[in-house]
Amino acid sequence: MGSIGRTVRRAFGPYERQVSELYRRFFIDLEDLAACIREWVTPETILEIGCGEGALAERLVRDFPDAHYTGIDIITHLGRMYDGPADRVSFVQITAEELAEKGDRTYDLIVINDVMHHVPTDLRAGILDAAREMLAPGGRLIFKDWVRRPTLPHLAVYVADVHIGGDKGVSYMTKDEQVSLIADCFGEKSILGERPINPWKQNLALLVASADRQA
Repeated sequence: MGSIGRTVRRAFGPYERQVSELYRRFFIDLEDLAACIREWVTPETILEIGCGEGALAERLVRDFPDAHYTGIDIITHLGRMYDGPADRVSFVQITAEELAEKGDRTYDLIVINDVMHHVPTDLRAGILDAAREMLAPGGRLIFKDWVRRPTLPHLAVYVADVHIGGDKGVSYMTKDEQVSLIADCFGEKSILGERPINPWKQNLALLVASADRQA
């Protein structure tokens, strides 16, 4: 959420976490996304690009007890709501491109969840290129973003992102545009699977292979 959303949530004091979860659940069921990820991968190292305040991080750390999780974001309050084991978790304020430039680590699983529609169009390929560079041999990228279609849920998402989240530059892609963006960065045969995530079919998760594992 942007500044308005955070201000409203923090006004609930000790109930902020519950309010945040209820609000988010109207748009996406993170438990369903976590179940989808479990169906697709069993990683030992996880990178989440655009981890936000740590809601998905909590579920990934819970579901993969032998994995180490790294969450990165450009916001200052990243990981603020995370409530889980601390010994296998790192939150770092850095861009994907900057982390890739370090070249000192690769990941079995990289997750990009509801990030791209907040990223300017001309910067999206750079993030995916960085993800490709950081994906270990045999690794997987799970790309989940909102699909642009003229529906009432889409209007609700737009209002939430722009008027509550405060992102005036939000720009959603169609499914074809998402697929094309991934194909440009990972290759035409890189997408191995797809699944809608509750509660709306416009929540689309795509399973993407590292270049070495494409047929």
